[in-house]
Amino acid sequence: MRFAGIRLLLIFVAINLIMFLMLVTSMTSAHPWLAHVLPGQFETGVNSSGYWVFFALVLLVDALTVLAAGFVMLVPAMREGAAVDEKRLARHLVDRGGVSEEAKTSILVVMREEVLAAHYQMLIGRTILLAGAIFLCFAFFSVSLSFARAVPQGEMYAGAAGPIQNIGVRAWDIQRFTMDEIAGAVLLNAPKSYGVHFSTLTNNSQNTLYTHFIVAFRVVLFFVLLVIVVSLLRRGQRPVLEKKTIASVEAAAEEKKA
Repeated sequence: MRFAGIRLLLIFVAINLIMFLMLVTSMTSAHPWLAHVLPGQFETGVNSSGYWVFFALVLLVDALTVLAAGFVMLVPAMREGAAVDEKRLARHLVDRGGVSEEAKTSILVVMREEVLAAHYQMLIGRTILLAGAIFLCFAFFSVSLSFARAVPQGEMYAGAAGPIQNIGVRAWDIQRFTMDEIAGAVLLNAPKSYGVHFSTLTNNSQNTLYTHFIVAFRVVLFFVLLVIVVSLLRRGQRPVLEKKTIASVEAAAEEKKA
């Protein structure tokens, strides 16, 4: 697990280093090449909306990287950390497998410690996923706000009267819209079905790129929360009458030899 964490950290650092080099090469060139792939202005001062779009995308990539790290930690541990009925397993080992009492105890102790290690890894994975989910929500708001400022004449949102130009949308409106999307993803769109909402804005379905982004955000956020809930439902190791550790088993074996 330690080496997996180091590898994930190195990947995270490498991704951010690549993006930092992309930003530096664009800012130091006579004609910023980011202007050819991103909307907005790539000048200084108030005319730097394009760079804010880039920073928002970096935040989004970082959030997805954190989520990927959480899945790498959590999913294998969920497979290895399944609960085991030790009494039933011990009965099969002795009665049907012909395993001695000492060997049975050693097997159960090793299995128990592996399961406990897996549950510890699950705890770390859940924590990383939860942090990544929060990170993703901030990234969604940042991307929505930065693109709205970079394309003021665009129509990413709609109101009761129809599409609204981005220049007329405030940051507070986008923040409340983000809260609506989070609630829709977490609660399976139940708030919208009951007419409960934080914002009067909706996404403009004619803007297909932003609509696809919203759908992807909802799917990822819901899947992350689903995995976290499933991992919480995994039962811990069922205790036996007398808990032993590998050290205690080895000490008992040494006493018998003496």
